Amino acid sequence: MGEAVIQIQEVADHLQTLAVQADTLSVKYELESNQGQELASLLRKIRVLSIRAKLYL
Repeated sequence: MGEAVIQIQEVADHLQTLAVQADTLSVKYELESNQGQELASLLRKIRVLSIRAKLYL
């Protein structure tokens, strides 16, 4: 059980890193095109997932 918790924490930490990168990329690409706006939307979803993952820790 302890190993599972450690792995969940590692995944949550990785998601947090992705969320920071997603914020940066979404600002950049949101302004460029429709595809950029779609990418920005997906990146925002990554950020939401990272927040949800932190709630389980």
